[in-house]
Amino acid sequence: MMTRKIVIVVSLFICWMFLSSCEQTTEKPNELEPEYGKLTGIPALDALSKDIKANPDNMALRVVRCEAYSAEGMLKEAEAEARFIYEKDKTNWKAARLLAWTYLDNNKSKPAIKVLEQALEIHPDTIMLLLVHSEMNLLVKHYDEALISSEKVLKLSPLNVEGLFMRGQILKYMGDTLNAIGNFQTAVEQDADHIDAYMQLGNVFSAKKEKISIQYYNNALRIDSTSYEALKGKAAFYHQNYTKDNGYLEKTKEAYERLIYHHPQEANGSYDYGLFFMEEEDYEQAAHFMDVATQYDPTFGDAYYYKGLALEKLGQMEAAITAYKNAVNNNNRFKRGEEALERLGK
Repeated sequence: MMTRKIVIVVSLFICWMFLSSCEQTTEKPNELEPEYGKLTGIPALDALSKDIKANPDNMALRVVRCEAYSAEGMLKEAEAEARFIYEKDKTNWKAARLLAWTYLDNNKSKPAIKVLEQALEIHPDTIMLLLVHSEMNLLVKHYDEALISSEKVLKLSPLNVEGLFMRGQILKYMGDTLNAIGNFQTAVEQDADHIDAYMQLGNVFSAKKEKISIQYYNNALRIDSTSYEALKGKAAFYHQNYTKDNGYLEKTKEAYERLIYHHPQEANGSYDYGLFFMEEEDYEQAAHFMDVATQYDPTFGDAYYYKGLALEKLGQMEAAITAYKNAVNNNNRFKRGEEALERLGK
């Protein structure tokens, strides 16, 4: 009888050892939390995850990790983190705003706006929440809803700069350019360093072919001397409006050269400058800048096409054929590359 008990005890011990061994081998050692907290190999993120494992209810740490996930392009993880934070306290409007942005990053505009609307039921006069609600509705082209929220902001704070800017944006997209301009101008009167408002004014007046657009672009450049958008806007205005007699020819060159100097990696700058030289029938320079554009963007089909056209004008047929073939193989819009090859019998 004693022997049988010993056998049973030994058997149970062996089974326990086996099960314990299985648990150790099947455990995922890199998983801090079962839903989304796996180690990523990114030191800063992994350090946060370890801290959160030790302090799971520290929402400040989780907010930082949510933002870190977003910065690393880990959008699903960011959404899961934001949802966890929101579920802990649905009355916290900052948590609602965070979740809404992560929803939008994951192309979920309806739940994003719904979360904001739920938060606004609790916090109807929170300006930051109203501004986000307005901006998100603008992004999905719900202009009426966007305008209502911006109007609420300005009712609460009549000279709120972001409210003025947002209302200007909405009115511009609704086609009310005159009132959009008024809002942008009031915004820069309240904040002389509001670069986005200066850019909007520059773009609106540039579309009207009015020289005052340069003044607004220069104001933007006063705030950020290397702003790509301002430099590009200025170059585009001069390019679109120059004639042989109005003095814009040299200004166009100066603007493009400054743009390319500060942003050589932006292929569109070199491409647009190349188009300018095509118009001027300076085919050597046109070919050069189209070549620069394709160096920074090897899939730039239009740049290959115009490079080919410039080389063809220069009589460099073999090089032109190569450029046209590259155009065909890289986004051959309008079939121009194929047509050029047919024209050359290739």
